[in-house]
Amino acid sequence: AGATALTVPTSPGFSNSPRPPPLASKASSRTFTPSASYKMLRLGRVYRRCCRMTTPLAKRKILPAIGSSLRFNTDGKNDDLPELRRQATLGWMKEGEDDLFEDALKKSLVHDLVDDNRGSANQVVPWFLTNMPRDYFSQLSKKIWYGHLRALNALFEMKETPDLALTSPCNNWVTFIKSHNYVGLMEEMLKELPTDQTPTLVRMFTSKDCILAINVFGYGKQTLAQDDEFESRYWKSMASYLSSDSSLADDPLFSKEAMREYMKKCPRTYLNLCTPQRFIMQRRQFERVVGTERVDVIVKRNYRWHSREDTEQNYALLSIATHNHSTQVTLENFAAYMASKSMDIEFLYLDSLEEEEGHVDIMSVLLKDSSQMSDSDWEEIRTDIERIKWVDMPALEAYNSPRAGPLTLQQAEILSALCHMLHGQLNSGSWSITLDQMLNTAYEAYLEISKAIAELFECRFDPVNTMPEEKQREAVYTIRERIANVVDEKMRAQLGKMLDVVADAKKTNLYIPERRGLGISVNPKNLETKQMTGGTPFGVFFMHGRRCNMFHVRFREHSRGGMRVATPNSFEDYTVRSVNHYNEAYGLASTQQAKNKDIAEGGSKAVVLVKLDDVTAKKTISSKKSKETPESLAFAQENRSRIIFRSVRMAADSLLDLISPEAELQKHIVTYGPREEFVYLGPDEQITPDHINWITDHAKERRLPYATAFMSSKPRTGINHKQYGVTSEGVCIFLDVALRNIGKDPRDGPFTLKMTGGTSGDVAGNALKILNRDYGDNTKVLGMVDHRACVEDPEGLNMEELLRLVDNDLDLSHFDEKRLSSSGSLHTRSTADGRAMCDSMHNRVESDAFLPAGGLPNTIRMNNWQNFLVDGKKPSSKLIVEAANIFIEQEARVKLTESGVLIVKDSSANKCGVICSSMEIIANLLMDEDEFLTFREEYVEDVLNHLRLLAKMEADVMFEEYKKLGGPGATATAATNEEIWAASLPGIAERISRVMNMSSDYISEQLTEELDLDEIALHAAGALLPSLRERAGDRLKKLPKGFLVNMVAKYLSSQMVYHEGLDYVERSVPRSKFAKVALQYSYETKRIEELLKIVSDASIVDDETAKEEILQLLRVGGPRVAVQKSHVFQPTADDEN
Repeated sequence: AGATALTVPTSPGFSNSPRPPPLASKASSRTFTPSASYKMLRLGRVYRRCCRMTTPLAKRKILPAIGSSLRFNTDGKNDDLPELRRQATLGWMKEGEDDLFEDALKKSLVHDLVDDNRGSANQVVPWFLTNMPRDYFSQLSKKIWYGHLRALNALFEMKETPDLALTSPCNNWVTFIKSHNYVGLMEEMLKELPTDQTPTLVRMFTSKDCILAINVFGYGKQTLAQDDEFESRYWKSMASYLSSDSSLADDPLFSKEAMREYMKKCPRTYLNLCTPQRFIMQRRQFERVVGTERVDVIVKRNYRWHSREDTEQNYALLSIATHNHSTQVTLENFAAYMASKSMDIEFLYLDSLEEEEGHVDIMSVLLKDSSQMSDSDWEEIRTDIERIKWVDMPALEAYNSPRAGPLTLQQAEILSALCHMLHGQLNSGSWSITLDQMLNTAYEAYLEISKAIAELFECRFDPVNTMPEEKQREAVYTIRERIANVVDEKMRAQLGKMLDVVADAKKTNLYIPERRGLGISVNPKNLETKQMTGGTPFGVFFMHGRRCNMFHVRFREHSRGGMRVATPNSFEDYTVRSVNHYNEAYGLASTQQAKNKDIAEGGSKAVVLVKLDDVTAKKTISSKKSKETPESLAFAQENRSRIIFRSVRMAADSLLDLISPEAELQKHIVTYGPREEFVYLGPDEQITPDHINWITDHAKERRLPYATAFMSSKPRTGINHKQYGVTSEGVCIFLDVALRNIGKDPRDGPFTLKMTGGTSGDVAGNALKILNRDYGDNTKVLGMVDHRACVEDPEGLNMEELLRLVDNDLDLSHFDEKRLSSSGSLHTRSTADGRAMCDSMHNRVESDAFLPAGGLPNTIRMNNWQNFLVDGKKPSSKLIVEAANIFIEQEARVKLTESGVLIVKDSSANKCGVICSSMEIIANLLMDEDEFLTFREEYVEDVLNHLRLLAKMEADVMFEEYKKLGGPGATATAATNEEIWAASLPGIAERISRVMNMSSDYISEQLTEELDLDEIALHAAGALLPSLRERAGDRLKKLPKGFLVNMVAKYLSSQMVYHEGLDYVERSVPRSKFAKVALQYSYETKRIEELLKIVSDASIVDDETAKEEILQLLRVGGPRVAVQKSHVFQPTADDEN
C-alpha cells in the first residue's frame, strides 16, 4: 500500500506459497499441507486477537468464519489451536523422532508469521501515520491509537474491509473503525452505543485520503484541567491572543481570574484541541446557554481547520452549545438531520463541560461547504439545529425522509401536531385509524395537500406578512376542492379535519423565537364528538413537542384546574391514551367546571401525555452492550424523570406563549381572538414540587402579570394539599352526611368501607387520618388497593398499621401481614393472580360504602359495571363517594344508579381541593410571598373551616332535594330514564352545579350594570375569608376586573342556592334581574343577621321554645321574604317567567 495510501481488499483470502509435502492428520481424515497448516496458524492468531474485540461484527462474522476453517468452538472462550499430528513416519527420519520434526516445523511457522506480520505492518503503519490527521494523535493517547493500529493490521492481514466496533476493557471507550466516511455513518454508529449511559467525549476523525473513519466515544468523568496547568500551559498562549484583540480587553469573561475559573470546568482534551479563536467563540456560547434550555448554533463559512492541509476545499464550522440535554439524544438528532441534508461530517468533536447545575455540551463540526449553498441555506440549517431538540420524532423522521421532498422542518412539525391532535377525534365513531396511518397520509400519500395545509397555517400567522382574510378564504376553498377528490374516505376525513383546525385556529406560537413546543389555540367546535355532553368549552389549547402532547380545556375565560402527566408504559396503553387524550381532558375539565361552582374561576384541565413506552428501565438497559445493574436502573429512572420534566416544561412554556400579554412576545403573534387570556394551573398526577417551582419561576421570568397565581400548591408559599388534607376534609364530610342518610351514623356505631388509592396517596391517606380522627374504632376498612398491592380483611384492617404506612409515605405492599386477622390477605401486582385480585377488589369486597380515592379514569365503565353487583343483583356497596375524578364512566354511573347505588358525584365529593387552591391564589395575588408566610398557618385554619362548611352545605342541599324528589322510591315511580336520573344523587349534584353556574353567569353579565368597580371590590371583600379580609381586603383592585366580578357573582350565587335551595333560584328569580335579586338577597341576609341578634338578646316572650321558633323562622325564610317585599321584584317589560 505504501506510505500514502492503503489498499483495502474487499474480499477475504490468502495467497498460498510453496510448502513441504502434505501431512495427514490422525484426528480426522482431512489432509493438511504445510500451506494449509500455516494458514490455520495465521487464522488462529487473528482469531485470538478478535476474541478480544467485544463487538457485534467480530462475533457475528469474523469469529464464525475463522472457526469454521479451524473447526473449533467460536464462543470466544477456546484459545487453543488443534494439535497437528503426522500419520506416518517419513523415510528420511528415524522412528521416534516425529516430535522433533513437529517442534522444528512450529518454530519455522512462528518465524514465518512474524515475518508476515512485519510485512503487513510495514504497509499499514506508514500509511496510518501519514494519513491520520494531526488532531487524532494529539487527542488520543498512544495506548488508544496503538490499539486501533493493531486492529487495522489484523484486518489488513485478513484482507477484510475495516468495519469494527471496539470496547475498552473498562467500558469507558467505544471506538468504531470504518472503511470510509459516508452520509448516515454517524446515525449507524449511535445505534450501536450503550443505552444505559451517555457519552462525555466524542472524537470523529476521517483520514486525509477519506478511505478510513475512526470515531471514538468516551464515557465517565473526563480529566479536567488542573489549576497548576493554567499558567504553564493555557494562559500564556491565550493571553497573547487576547492582547491582540482590543474588543476583548474589557470583557469580564476574559479576565485572568474568570478564565482560570472557566478552564477548571474544561477537560484537558478540549483545551488541547481549541485554537484561541474557537475557544473565545465557544466561551461566549457557554455563557449564553448555561442555566437555560437554549441550543446556541454558530456557522462559520470558509473556515480553515488547523489540521486540514487541502486549500482547494472550502469548509464550514458548526459550533453548537446546549445545556443539560442528553448528549446521546443531541448526537442522534444532529446525525439524522445531517443525513437528511446529505452532508458528510469531516470532523466532529464533542466535549462535556461541568458546571454547578449539570453540564454544557460543546460540539465542533467540520463540514464541506459547497459553492452552491447560500448564506440563507446555512441560516436554515442553523435555525433547524436549534429547533430539533424540541421537535417530535415523527416530524424529524418525515423531514429526514427522501419522500418528504420540499417539506420544511417547520411544516413537518405542523403536520405532526395536527395528526396527534386529531387522533382521538377521527376515532370517535366507528373508524379505527392508527397514528401511523394518519402520519402516512400527511407525509406520503397526500403530501402535496398536506403541505398546502401547513403553508396556509404559516401564512395565516406570519407576523411579518400575514395573509389577508380574503386570501385565506380562497386558499381554504382551493384546498377543500383538492380534498374532495381524495378517494379514501378516512384520508379525506383526516385532511378535511386538518384544514378545519388550521382555518379556525385563533393563535399560535409558531414564530416565537426559541419556543420549546408548538402551541395552537384551537376552535373547540373542531374537536367535538357525540360523546361530549358537557357543552362547548370556552377555549382549547393544544401543545405538541418531543415525545409529548398536551390538551388544555377550559370552560370559562378565567379558569382553574389541575395539570396532570400521563405516562403509559406500553405501546398499546399509549395508543389507547392517545385516542382518548382529548376526551380525558374534556371530561376532567367538565367535571372541574361543575366543582368550581364555589370559586371565581371556571373549570379547566391540562393533560400532558408523554410517550415513554420505549424508555422503560427494562428496554433501556437490556441490550447487547448493557448489563442490568443498580447503576443502570438508576440511569433509566433518571432518564424517564428527565423526559417527564422536559415535557412539563414544554407544555407550560408553550401555554405561557399563548396567554401572556407581554409586548415583545406579541410582536411574534397574530391572533384571531383575545390577546390576554387567564389560565390558572394546579398540581395533579405526577406533578412534583420541582415542576411547580419551575412553572412558577418561569411565569415570573416570562412577566406574566399574575405569575404568582399561575400555579397553586407552591412548596414554599402555597398550601400543600397532601400536608393539610384539604381534599379529604370535604370527602369525609360528604361521606358523613351520606352515611347518616342511609341510617349509619358514623359517630354512634361502626360502618364498613373499601377504598382505592393507597396509603402513600394524598386523598386516600388523608381520608384514613380524618376518619380515624373523627370516628375512631367505628371506622372499619375492609379492603384497600393501590398501584402495588391490595390488602383485605373482613374483620377490618388494622388502622394503626394503615396509619404507619401513611405517615411513612409507604404503599400497601409494605403492609405487615402479621397485623391481618386469620381471614385477611395481602396480594401484590407482581403475579398474574395478584393483579387479578387487585383489579377486582373494588367489586368483590362488600361494605357499607366505597371510597374510590385513586385509580385510572373510567375504571368502572359500561362493559364492566355489572361486576359491582353481587350475583348480578345486589350492589357490593350501597353508597359510593367519588373522591377520585371520573373513576366511574357516566353511562356506568347511570346504570349503577338504576341498580340502587347511591353515588355522591366527583364534582361534589372532591371539590374542596380546587377551592383551597383558589383561596391560596387569591392570597398570593393580594400580598407578596414573605407577607403570606407570616400568617399562612392562621389562614390555613380559616381555609379548612371554610371547606368543611361548603361541603356540609352542599351535602345538605343534595340530600334534602333527594328526599323531596322521593328518595329511593323515586326510581320505581319515575316514568322515564331522564326522570330517574334527575331524582338520583348524581343527577341532583349535576343540577346543583348547573344552577349555581347558571346563576353566577347571569350575575356576572349584569353586575357591572348595577355596581361600579369600587362597589364591586367592596362586595368582593365580603367573599374573602376573615383573616385575609383583615390584612388585604383593601387591595382587591389589584385583581383583574373580570376576576373580581366572578368572585362576587359566585359568592352571591352560593348564598342563594345553599340557603334557599334549587327551586327558588331556578323558578323564582327573573333571568333579567339575577344581579339585582342576588345583591338584594345579600343585603337582606346581613339585615336578618342583625335582627336575629336583636331577637336573641331581647326578652320578648317568656317561652324560650317560642323564641327559638321565631329565630328559626327568621333564619329560614327571612332573607327570601325580605327580598320578595323589596323593589327588585317589581315587574318590568323585560322580566322573564
